[in-house]
Amino acid sequence: MLAWIPFLQPFPELVVGWYWLCIPLVIGVAMVYKALWIDQDGPWARQVAVMSGLVVAALILVGVLLGVFVQLVIPILQ
Repeated sequence: MLAWIPFLQPFPELVVGWYWLCIPLVIGVAMVYKALWIDQDGPWARQVAVMSGLVVAALILVGVLLGVFVQLVIPILQ
């Protein structure tokens, strides 16, 4: 910890699981978005859960596709 330089190096303990921080961010964005666009008597909680699930699933899918692209496609092109 003594050799850690803030703002130049990532925090050592946070590097292992930083991607888990996208889940509360996605839930918060979905809550605000649905609060602005759903009527007062609408099923807000269910739609927040559905939107959060879809966005997290899309993030996972994009991560897998980018991983496949970097590991398999780019080496073939070089």
